[in-house]
Amino acid sequence: MDTFTFADPAWLWLLLLLPLAGWLKGATGTPPAVVYSSLSLVRQLQKIAPQKAGRLLWLLRWLALIVFILALARPQWGEGKQRIRASGIDIVVSMDLSDSMLAEDFQRFGRDANRLDVSKDVLEEFIKGRPSDRIGLIAFSGKAYIASPPTLNHAFLLENLDRFTTDTVPEEGTAIGSGISAAINRLREIKDSKSRIVKKA
Repeated sequence: MDTFTFADPAWLWLLLLLPLAGWLKGATGTPPAVVYSSLSLVRQLQKIAPQKAGRLLWLLRWLALIVFILALARPQWGEGKQRIRASGIDIVVSMDLSDSMLAEDFQRFGRDANRLDVSKDVLEEFIKGRPSDRIGLIAFSGKAYIASPPTLNHAFLLENLDRFTTDTVPEEGTAIGSGISAAINRLREIKDSKSRIVKKA
């Protein structure tokens, strides 16, 4: 997910000082450029409107100061980061993508739904409910393929799951044994696992 953040947000406190600086400058005022003893010398000047260029310059100075403070805070736009501690449980799900998964023998939202859509929904909820577990995906039909090794990057996992169709695996058939064997082999490669689980979807 894209997020907007500041790398050094402490600098933003300086923005609170700007109104105070503006008030102090107005309270102090600026010394007169010409000292005079009679108003008659400057009566004609009173009729002259303030210069717009001077106001614009004053505004630009304050804007430049605000931009400078924001630059010190180092604004950043990019992918958000989240640290997740693994629980030590590794799960590999073996998912059937054979043509038999197109059978519409379920009901979803009041309509007939096929087995594949229901399995994907159930698996999505399962993945979201285990944020601290490494989960991998095996897709099988006539042959088994590794769709994702066990990972904590569940966003990547769900992206792969969403793309699953009965055409993902070109070989026709239902090699459930190959799917389970591939899942077991992936788990055997993990040496630091406290618990290993194979799940069929």
